[in-house]
Amino acid sequence: MTLIELCLVDELTGDEPFQAAIEGYEPFAVFKIGDEIFVTQDKCNHADASLSLEGRVEGRNVICGWHDATFDLRNGAAISGPCTGPIHVYPVSIDNGRILIEV
Repeated sequence: MTLIELCLVDELTGDEPFQAAIEGYEPFAVFKIGDEIFVTQDKCNHADASLSLEGRVEGRNVICGWHDATFDLRNGAAISGPCTGPIHVYPVSIDNGRILIEV
C-alpha cells in the first residue's frame, strides 16, 4: 500500500464535496461531514459522473447529480440505483491537517 496526500482539511468547506486530482491516479472525491472525513472514488459507477463536482451530500450519503444513484460514504454501499454496486471508499488518516489515504 502507498500513502498519498490528497489535500488539507482547511481546503474543505461544509458539506461541499472536494475533488482531489493527484498525478498518476483517477480523481478522488473528498467529503467533510461534521468532524468526519470520507474519501471515495470520484466517478459514479453507473455513468461516470463526477461525485465531487456534480454530486450532492445528504447526511452521510452522496447522490450522483446525473441519475440520483445514492452511495453511503462510510462504506461505499449502493443505497439506490441505477448504480451497479458499491463505490470504493479509502481509509483516511489526518496528519498535521493533511488528509492522507492508502491506495
